[in-house]
Amino acid sequence: MVPPVPQANPDPVARVAALERGGALLRRLGMGRVVTAIAGRFGSRLSRFELEFDGLRLGGDQLGHLYYARELVADDRERYFRELFVDSIAPGATVLEGGPYIGFLTITAALAAGERGRVVAVEPNPETVAALRANVTRNGFDGRVEVVEAALGAEPGRATFHVTEGGDTSSLHAPPYPTRVVDVDVVRGDDLPLDELHVVKLDLEGNEVAALEGLRNVIERTRPVLFCECNGEMLEAAGSSTAELHRQLEALGYDVRWIDESARALRPLGEPWETGYVNLRCEPARIR
Repeated sequence: MVPPVPQANPDPVARVAALERGGALLRRLGMGRVVTAIAGRFGSRLSRFELEFDGLRLGGDQLGHLYYARELVADDRERYFRELFVDSIAPGATVLEGGPYIGFLTITAALAAGERGRVVAVEPNPETVAALRANVTRNGFDGRVEVVEAALGAEPGRATFHVTEGGDTSSLHAPPYPTRVVDVDVVRGDDLPLDELHVVKLDLEGNEVAALEGLRNVIERTRPVLFCECNGEMLEAAGSSTAELHRQLEALGYDVRWIDESARALRPLGEPWETGYVNLRCEPARIR
């Protein structure tokens, strides 16, 4: 028999901590099946949340969304990257975001761009796009943000999308852990209505090389600042590599630096990093 679930803590960050402690204790006692049963039966209710962070309202309805929010609030996830991202967005700017997840950086960009700005958020995951749209709406940014339900790629069409538990590592390329699959639309950035483009942020779990190829024309025309995740494991799953991503960015005429969160510094690519992935900040180095 599944034991009763206590009332959800109104503080979502404290709720995650309580869930983690309780789950770890039950597993140590050999009751892992109980943890699974509770998650299956009550996970949706326990994971629904809304909180305020950095002056913005953020909500979600899955455990993965809740864990992500905990990392933002309790761990100050990628603070230096977020500061660099905001500093690159002037009032009235147009921002393209590939892989917005539940939209925290989407609404952050919309706030920075202001009423005259525009954010195009391209998200293929059917399990997160509703939370993305809800976060845009709850902050009053419907007029500034356009959500495109698709994946960014080199060529338009349809593709198999691998949905992972929690959703933040979902990808067009099969990751090394169980997933379910759905078919999604794929669009080229060059085919989106982007007369202007000032900032691009790509977090595509290995599909960054293909997305940049599909953005080549608009990048060469507008010369935006680029922020791009570099995850060697996911790039290899996509049939690419960190070296190929770096070559592509440099061929586009960009000065590429990786973001050192611990030291709050921008490092040249020649300096190695010890984490599994880093974010890259890429400035136009020359006019092509």
